[in-house]
Parts: sequence; structure tokens; C-alpha cells
Amino acid sequence: MFTASWWMRRPNRIYFAQRWLVLVGFSILLILTQGRVVDSIDAISDILIAVGLGAAATILLGSLSLIKGLQLYIPLVATPGDWLIAGAFTYLSQGDQLVIAIVAGVIVISGILRFGVAWGVLHTVGTILAVAIGLGISTTAAGQAFSLQLIPDTIMSILPLVIGLLLVAVVTSFWSNGLDASNSSTNKQIKKQLAKNEEMMQGMVHRAHAVSEMGAALIESRNFERVIEAAMDIGRLCVRQDLKQRVVSMVLLVDDNEELYIATARGLTHTDEKKRFKGLKGVIAETMETGNPVIAGAAADDFELRALVSFQYIQSLLCVPLRAHYDNYGVLLFGSGDENAFYEELIDTLRSVGIQATLAIQNAVLFSSLMEEKERIIEIEESARKALVRDLHDVPTQTVSAVAMRLSLLPKLAEKAPDQFLVEVEKIREMALRATAEIRHVMFTLRPLSLETQGLSEALRQLADKMDKTYDQKVTLDIDETAVMQLQQKQEGALFYLIEEAVNNGRKYAKASVIRVRITLEGSYVTVRVIDNGVGFDMTAVGTNYENRGSFGMVNMRERAELVGGMFELQSKPGVGTTVIVSIPVQVTIQPVKPERPDATPRKSFHKRMAREYSGPLSPPT
Repeated sequence: MFTASWWMRRPNRIYFAQRWLVLVGFSILLILTQGRVVDSIDAISDILIAVGLGAAATILLGSLSLIKGLQLYIPLVATPGDWLIAGAFTYLSQGDQLVIAIVAGVIVISGILRFGVAWGVLHTVGTILAVAIGLGISTTAAGQAFSLQLIPDTIMSILPLVIGLLLVAVVTSFWSNGLDASNSSTNKQIKKQLAKNEEMMQGMVHRAHAVSEMGAALIESRNFERVIEAAMDIGRLCVRQDLKQRVVSMVLLVDDNEELYIATARGLTHTDEKKRFKGLKGVIAETMETGNPVIAGAAADDFELRALVSFQYIQSLLCVPLRAHYDNYGVLLFGSGDENAFYEELIDTLRSVGIQATLAIQNAVLFSSLMEEKERIIEIEESARKALVRDLHDVPTQTVSAVAMRLSLLPKLAEKAPDQFLVEVEKIREMALRATAEIRHVMFTLRPLSLETQGLSEALRQLADKMDKTYDQKVTLDIDETAVMQLQQKQEGALFYLIEEAVNNGRKYAKASVIRVRITLEGSYVTVRVIDNGVGFDMTAVGTNYENRGSFGMVNMRERAELVGGMFELQSKPGVGTTVIVSIPVQVTIQPVKPERPDATPRKSFHKRMAREYSGPLSPPT
């Protein structure tokens, strides 16, 4: 069955071919219903004349269809042609109602479907008149001429047929309108779907570009700002399904006070951008506690987000953690004005975005820590150089200067007091030996070979022996060899220099008569205590400003302890003495201890870790 859509959308050449089939069909119908024989010359001539007229009109239509500019005139040619065919076959049917009904019905239906209802009305009326004229001519008596005045009578004679044709026209018109409306609705849906597909393609292009930007920023591990901005763009593109959908998003990072501040955002008011969050209750708190993405309903029901003006009409929330191992750096928060806006595939995508953002932040933090470590090592080395200069100036340089001065006095002493000459030479020799011992002690503290070859215990024994011989300083050792066995070589080196610094401080500043060095294994820590019975000092004053005591050794010792992951503690009171305590975590091989998992997930202050390396829009507002 042909439909209006088929007729209206197919090229004109198909309509041209269909008319040939109609002509042939009408001719066969006429032969079968009238019982005409093929050897009847008159019958064949009549049929050929009718077919020839229809063929002429059809050929003309075909010619017009080939010329683009003349295709608009096809209805003006096709309509009279249809009328001519209707009248000719009516005349040849000799008043056969069945033939007339079939021929006229097909022509009326095809006209309405092809040219629409408005033109179809004219087409139908003309077809009825053509049928009446053909019938009138065929029924006029021989020798009488047909008159147009006979048309009304002819129409009345076939009134049921006329009414039937009009009903066919009306039904076809309604059917055509219904099909056109359906086609129009279908076309609108197709256009809408095409527009939606195009929008989705554009969104995919934007998301691909944003992902590319994020990947490029991730490669540049220091540029975490680009990664976070790209995360916002990707999340916004993924969540927003159409331009009318309201979407807000923000990155929350932990600050020095373990609160969350807005590092960057999309769709927030200026007032909302200054807000801070405790992260103790609501979707943010749940995300940071579980370490997994959390979906929530309306923002108005959230304990913290309901205070934001930008979230008043948000109906669904998704919070993605920025977490590495047990450290929380913050969260990614997305909000949509639509209910149930977050589905499984979208959650997986945004989780991946959060992972990349976390990696970028972690890389930036690690780089900042590396820079801090580098600066700290430089400071320690600078302190060591200053200490070397100080040690050389305090004792060996003065001793050598005294030797030089006494040598310059020997000639005069030989003239005036020859009996004292040998005594003075002996004193100079002793001073030279003492200077040699002092220089060797300084060289030993710079690089104790015994530390590399025989370990920490032997190096400390040699240190105590040299302190006794060089400075007459009593140093006692209480070393647990089991504890020393747990230390790595770099830890032994750090502890040796730290102990040497503490012993020197006790000798120079505390004026201690006895200094005790004790090394023990306490759980999974190796603990070193350097205890002296010197004058001691006020912890409050010294803690405020180490330079007040003229010694930067305390800072140096603390930094050396932190370099190997240790903890430094200083205890002192005036008149009581000083105790330096250093605890270094170790992997105990003698008695393994199972590490405990932290009870709570710690929050890492991103701003604090990055303060020395970065400043800019991601810094928390003041």
C-alpha cells in the first residue's frame, strides 16, 4: 500500500513509472469487463486512443521531472492528464459502473496523496466532471451532439457513484492529514534526536579535549592547578546532559586547620566561594570517612551544603574523594538540578577523574617535600661547614698560633735563659702534639672511617676515647647491640653526627663533667639518649630562639633526626642538666611487631604542604 509519505518523498520518476502501470491496468480492466476481442479493430483503436492520450500526458510529466526548474509545474500537467484519462476510460466503459468506480477512485486517491488535500479537492471535482462528460458522450444517441447542459442530468444518473467518490476523497483526505501529522511528528522527533546526537558529539569532543588537557597536566606533575581545572570541566561536561540542566561543582582541599576550603569551582556565587566546611557531617564527611564516592539527594537536606545559595535548587549530589592511601587531600563535589542525575557509568568516570586529580596533588606535594628536603640538606651541610670553621677556630687554630708565638721567642730565651730553653722546647712539642690531636679529632668527626667499616658502636667508642684524650671530657657509653643491629647504614651515619653534636654541646656550653650516651630498642623504635650533668638551660627561652644561646646545634640535630624519619626531643632545666632524645622507627628483625592501622583517616593539609612551593588562586582565602 502506498502512503502519503511514499508519494511525497519518492522522486518524480517513480510517479512517472506508476502512471504507466495505471494505464496498462486500466486497459486490461476494460478488456476483461467489456468482453472485447483483440481482433476487433474498433475496440483496439478506442483503447489505443485512450492509452495514447494518457501516454502523451505521462511523457510530458516525465519531461518536466527531468528539468529541475519546471518540476513545480507538474501538478498543472498531471491534473488535466488525470481528467483526460478518467473521461476517456469512462467513455470506453460504455457506462460500466464498476470500471468507472475503479478508474475514478484510483485517480482521486492518487491525486490527494500526491498533491495534498487543497489541490486534491480541485482534482476530485475535475475528475467527477470528466467522468460525467465521458459518460454523457457515450450515452448520447447517434447523430446527436453532446451538450454541457446534459452534465447535471448525467451526474444525477450516477449520483451514488459521485457520492462514493466524494466519500473516498474525504476519507483519503483525513488519512493523508493523519499520515502527514504522523510524519511531521516523526520528522520533529528525528530532528530532535539528531540535534541531541550532535550535542552529545560536541560534548564528547569537549570531554575528550578536557581529558587530553588533564593528561598533559598530569605529565607535568607540578602543574596540579591545570589538572584540577580540567577535572571541573570534565565533570561539568559529563553531568550536564542538556544546556538547560543546572550543574555546580567545586574542589575542596584541606587547609592548615583541617577545614575544607574551595580551591576552584563552577557555578558558585562570589559569596559561596568564600565558604569553609568542617567536614564533620553530611555527604562531605561521609566521603572523607569511607574513601568512596557518595551519592546524595537534594542539597537542602545536607547539613553543610544547604547554607550555599548556589545549591538551593540542586536535587542530586555526587562527592568523590581525593585520597591517596590513608591521606585525605579533599573532595570533588558535583551537583545537578535533576533528580537521579548520577548513574553507574558516570560515577566510574568521575571516580577516574578524582584519581587523576589526586595523583596530580600527590605529585605536587611530593615535589614540594623534595624541595623542602633539598633545602634542609643544604642547610645542614651549611651548618656542618660553619661548625667545622668554628671547631677549627676554637682549638686547633689557637693552639697552632700559640706554638708559632712561642717559637718566635726561642732565640731570645736561648740568649737570656739558656737553662729554660729545653723546657720551653718540650712545652712547644706538647702543644704541637695537642694541635695534631685536635685536628685529627675534627677530621674524625667529619668522616669517621670506623663508622663505615666497623659500625656505629665502634665509632662511638672511638669518639668517647678521642673526647677523653683531646678535651679530657668523660663520655660513658651504654649501647644495646640488638638495637644497633636494626639500624640501616644511613641511619647510623645520621645518629653518629647527631650524638657527636650533642656531646660537643654538652662539653662546650653545658660544662658537663660526665656525658652519658645510651642506645636502646623500645618496641619498633631505636631510642638514643645523650645525658649530661651540666648547667642546663630554660627550655622556654631556648625554644623560642635557639640563636640566643649562640648555638645552632639544636636545629641541626632536629633536622638530622627528621631526615631519617625520627623524632627529636629536648629536656633541660637550669642546674639539672640536659637530655637529648631521638627515636628512629625501624623494621625489627629480632622480634617482629605488626604495624597498627591508624584508627582514623588523617587529613593532609594541602595548603600547608604546598605553601613553600606554590601560591595563587588555589591558596585558601584569607
